[in-house]
Amino acid sequence: MPTIYFDILGDADTIIDDEGIKLPNISMAPEMALELLSQAMARRGTGGVTKVELRDQNGPFLRVSAAVFSLQRKFR
Repeated sequence: MPTIYFDILGDADTIIDDEGIKLPNISMAPEMALELLSQAMARRGTGGVTKVELRDQNGPFLRVSAAVFSLQRKFR
């Protein structure tokens, strides 16, 4: 089983996964990355860009990202 590492990259901070998760099937990794991205964005609570980068023993192989920005509107 391959070990997959899920690193979280934000505008202000980076969390490097030193432990990883052994997955019986690597095809599970993209769905897990999207779930982790959703959780990271919810915890963050502010706008900006958050990325989850997946890597194995050969290096990075997938990155998912989301951007949330507030629009400032002036009303008359």
